[in-house]
Amino acid sequence: MSKNDTPVTRREVLVGATAALAAAAVPAAAATPHQHHHHHHGIHKDLVDAAEECIATGKTCLNHCLLLLGDGDTSMKDCSKNVNEMIPVCEAMATLALADSKNLNALAQVCLPVCKDCAAACKEHIDDHPECKDCYEACQNSIKIVEAHLKAA
Repeated sequence: MSKNDTPVTRREVLVGATAALAAAAVPAAAATPHQHHHHHHGIHKDLVDAAEECIATGKTCLNHCLLLLGDGDTSMKDCSKNVNEMIPVCEAMATLALADSKNLNALAQVCLPVCKDCAAACKEHIDDHPECKDCYEACQNSIKIVEAHLKAA
């Protein structure tokens, strides 16, 4: 080692090795042909889309409710409770619909009243809170889609 050389730290070695491995993996990944097909929504596209819209609008609504509750506005209590219940049920619905699960219809029967409760709770706030209005509309659409699915089942 000459007097101008500085010792290399273990961190520098790890960072360099990680960068080298990442650089080596990029050409290999790019050269690998894409051999599978994506079936994003399958035969239950309408259920998946409706559930995902409920999830997205529900998360925005829930966040809004929590902010207001944190400021002492207890009028959002029922809305936040129902949205908080709706989100995981719709996540499960989207998952089972994507998988074309044999349990989809059973979950759809559970999802229906949960979405109805959420819509009813959000409806009280649609004139004052656009987040609640968006969630209400998504739930109303989901109710319509789930009812049609169950009727056709």
